[in-house]
Amino acid sequence: MDLEYSKKLLRILIHNSSQILNAGFGVDRAESSFFDVIDLLREVPPLREDFLLMVKDTLKNRDPSGLDEGSVPRELVELAAHELRWQEFRALANERVKSIFGGDVALARSDIAHTIAEAYQESWEGRQFYRRYNEHE
Repeated sequence: MDLEYSKKLLRILIHNSSQILNAGFGVDRAESSFFDVIDLLREVPPLREDFLLMVKDTLKNRDPSGLDEGSVPRELVELAAHELRWQEFRALANERVKSIFGGDVALARSDIAHTIAEAYQESWEGRQFYRRYNEHE
């Protein structure tokens, strides 16, 4: 697949998932778009850089819900951390704790920085919201 075409598709899939969440539908309705993003990232490894840059930009926001134009939904970031286990997600979460919370991990307990770290675990609580995991367990 052509890299430029892949980048465009990645942005469309992320935008679609944001639109579903913005419309008030839950993760269950955005799940297929989320996994389409994950599958595309696996299929086209050079997209890793672009996706991580989008995540980094999202995590710079004080409220990184990821529902603003150009942002990555929080749930997608957590799922990507769980599925892909890229170490860059941890580094970005640590950067967020330093810049937003002055390095105080306790203050970041309910923040996405903490939930990204939790997503690396096989027993990640977020798994319960995805049919894909529930069908295979």
